[in-house]
Amino acid sequence: MCDSDLKFVDWEVRMNARFTTMLAALVIMIAAAGLATAGQTVNESHPVPSGAEVSVENIAGSVTVEGWSSNIVEVTGTLGYGVEELDFYVDDDGEVYIEVEYDENYHGRHDEPTNLFIKMPASSPLSVETVSASITVSGINGWVDIETVSGKVDISGRPEALDIESVDGGVEVEAAPTGTGIESVSGRIEIASAIGDLDIENVSGTIVVNGGRLGDADFETVSGSIECYALPGDGDVDMETMSGTITLTVNPDAVAYYELSTFSGSITNDIGPEPKRTSKYTPGKELNFNTGPGGPSISLTSFSGAIKLLVR
Repeated sequence: MCDSDLKFVDWEVRMNARFTTMLAALVIMIAAAGLATAGQTVNESHPVPSGAEVSVENIAGSVTVEGWSSNIVEVTGTLGYGVEELDFYVDDDGEVYIEVEYDENYHGRHDEPTNLFIKMPASSPLSVETVSASITVSGINGWVDIETVSGKVDISGRPEALDIESVDGGVEVEAAPTGTGIESVSGRIEIASAIGDLDIENVSGTIVVNGGRLGDADFETVSGSIECYALPGDGDVDMETMSGTITLTVNPDAVAYYELSTFSGSITNDIGPEPKRTSKYTPGKELNFNTGPGGPSISLTSFSGAIKLLVR
């Protein structure tokens, strides 16, 4: 190898070493930039058009949203570990975006989470997406759309419409408007009062509706129980579970057609005849009756759980 070749190799080795050193320094700077924001306070606000949709995204920590009468969106709180910045802007269509931007090397460390407190126009629609951040919403009259993996969801007030999807975070709703849809895998779903149409799906979590009046209602769960103390109205009611108990309170004077069936559970009926065995060879029981001509259909089905039709 000649001297020129040796010089070229030496130059290439030195340049590679320099590039490696610069790259390492850049990685450290990026990581440091993410860490530098941990605990940093946020206090920003933007005027927004009337009825502007507000979208919020956060991974870990909490998102608290409160409706107010001002056409201003205000964000306060603290940024957590691994956050590069809070992206808060209003686009050309007047839609508001509040997004917590994390460093690409963030791996879900939650000891320093991001906690956001947001005030927004009460009549505006709201959507929130989180992973493990809890979500609390109050005083929003527009529609509310929630998606989370394991964050707890708490909705108070009377939104125009409500749609919630969760994996294993609990869901609590003060007032479910007609058309409400809630889906969960293992989190408990509890509604204080429901009015109108309601669609709830769960896998292993319990479904509880403490009061109100139903329209068309569809409740489904695999191993969780269903407890509904809201009275059926003019709509059809369908409740299904594999191994959970179904409890429904009704007005005995209301006209309806009832279909109750279980393969191995018991049936308790406070307003009509006793259940019958479906076969002398199996423990299944069923009960079909009506309280007058016409009226909605009420169907309660469980594979191995008990069914209780009670009078309030």
